[in-house]
Amino acid sequence: MEGTNSKRTSVKDGSVRNIRALLFSYVFSDAEALVDLYQCLGGNISAGDIEHLSLDDFLQRTGRYNDTAFKTKDNRLIVFVEHQSTKNKNMPFRFLEYAVDAIRILKTFDNQNKFGEKLMNFPRIEFYVAYNGAKELDESDKNLVIDFGAIQVSAQVVDIRFDSLSKEKATDTNNALAGYSYFAKVFTEMKQQGNSPYQAYDIAVEKSKKNGYLADIWSREECVNMFRETYTYDDQLREEGMEEGMEKGVELTLRVLNELRNNTPVQTIVEKYGVSIQQIEKMREAVLV
Repeated sequence: MEGTNSKRTSVKDGSVRNIRALLFSYVFSDAEALVDLYQCLGGNISAGDIEHLSLDDFLQRTGRYNDTAFKTKDNRLIVFVEHQSTKNKNMPFRFLEYAVDAIRILKTFDNQNKFGEKLMNFPRIEFYVAYNGAKELDESDKNLVIDFGAIQVSAQVVDIRFDSLSKEKATDTNNALAGYSYFAKVFTEMKQQGNSPYQAYDIAVEKSKKNGYLADIWSREECVNMFRETYTYDDQLREEGMEEGMEKGVELTLRVLNELRNNTPVQTIVEKYGVSIQQIEKMREAVLV
């Protein structure tokens, strides 16, 4: 595109397309919400068994970005989930990278014993794609497999669109997945009807509130404002030179918001992310104005 205005519009449009993924990561950073999500994916687990692989404790060290993941406290299971609005048959390769990093970093086995005769017990690792796109899924789209010869990696694709949920699940306003899927459905429909992204977002939030979906999320005013102001904040990050690109800006927004919400000392955040106190204050203003 030509011209400064066109470029800025392009950047903002890209940020808008990320709003559903940002909300997905935020909602499913909670153990109870992960239980709802995992049940839809076909599994069964209790919140007490979950040790969340948070952005700070895991993903930051790998240099990668995964939408949500968890492991059981006894190391018997690790689950990775990616939110996708487009079909991507190469997802198993990305998951393989996550798995290798997770096994190494989380120390799920005795490092010394890997050279011994005794067979080590490794956690079971499961990969899922939570699909929320416009195109219908064919049967061939639901199980992705990449065969490397000695290694075969597969990922199950699960349709999480609101209209694909069972009636029982879709009407359960306490179910985190139903709440997320409802918001995503309304947000997409409002944009398709010609509303601006800001209008679509506000309408989707209000309809979600009215129908009782994600009540806990929308009761946190800083969350509502964070998502609304993501576009402006992405521009601030680029101007400050803290991060390059929209996706990293969104990731850092989410990380710092979680830190502030958990009352992490500002100096700790400065040291952890390499940002200044002034930059943290700008982040705080971006989510609270």
